[in-house]
Amino acid sequence: MSSYIEKKYEWSADISAPREYPIEVYTGAVGGYFFSQMGGFTNAGWGNAGSVNYIKAPLPDRFDMTWLSYVDDKFYAGDWKLPTEKIQQLFEEGFYSKIGEKVRIEPYKYINIGFAPKGMVIVWVAGNGRQVEVARYQAHETVIDPKLITESEKYMFRKNYAKDELNNDFVISKDLRGQIQLHGYPAPEAYDAYREKYLWKPKVILPEGSKITSMYVKMCNGEMENPFDRSLDMEYRAIPYVFQIYWSIGSGKKEQEFVSRIAFTSNTEFWAKSHENNGEDEIPVDFDKNEIRNLFKEHIDKNKSAEIVIKLNPTEENSRDWKMNMYLEQSGQKYSINQICHDSGKYD
Repeated sequence: MSSYIEKKYEWSADISAPREYPIEVYTGAVGGYFFSQMGGFTNAGWGNAGSVNYIKAPLPDRFDMTWLSYVDDKFYAGDWKLPTEKIQQLFEEGFYSKIGEKVRIEPYKYINIGFAPKGMVIVWVAGNGRQVEVARYQAHETVIDPKLITESEKYMFRKNYAKDELNNDFVISKDLRGQIQLHGYPAPEAYDAYREKYLWKPKVILPEGSKITSMYVKMCNGEMENPFDRSLDMEYRAIPYVFQIYWSIGSGKKEQEFVSRIAFTSNTEFWAKSHENNGEDEIPVDFDKNEIRNLFKEHIDKNKSAEIVIKLNPTEENSRDWKMNMYLEQSGQKYSINQICHDSGKYD
């Protein structure tokens, strides 16, 4: 079924789907990783995967998947060739990482398969704090031959199975169901639109004497970056939906550490849930309608450089409270960003 690149790497494969569009794999394989209905359900969030069950094996050059989309109430299937040279190059190069004062090149270890509505499939390669899209595919609708369905698989073909699962609080949580009722489902084509990239970088302005120690940036296409103590270069990126900026003032025993968390949404339910999950943020259900997407789409030339400027300062009343000014800038034009949730404080 698959052929392989000869050199062996330590890697794992996993699956993901948007929280609001959960899926269940019927059968599939990525190299030495096999998926079935016994462990193929996911509503982890778009791009959120990361199995730690590594294998030492050559990188795969093909994968196949057959799955049930609960919302679409349809089976999809596909068998595709992976971009092996691109994946191998990433595994060989790794990426910059810094823990404390120790700098190292961190390896990529994950091959993540994402299932969007209407049969769209994305493949990412990931490591700790970094994720890169390497391919997009389109599956076709399929009907499973009843003669091939085993006794243990029959539950997936029960009448109203997908509908019943969507009413299961484990599959769609009560809080997510409330957000869907309020904002509606994101349009199925939104996940393809999220892949559009612009030439931009963040510019963080901190109080004098401060330094950034780490910064997670999550983009709506499932990609993620963390430059640690280095600045992000001007590159083509998808639109971000969340920043987590870790920074400090002073040095030695007088050093104080802070964290600023920013999400591009006015969805307070999303923000509260993010805090419960210790910052493990998912794309807000309303992100396809959010202000930052409209600003990029309506005002930004994707082929000219732009900056998202984030300025943090203590309030005059209390130096432990922080106010933030944020805007999108291109060619001298500034566009204020107001539809955000934000908090800053000491990092413990």
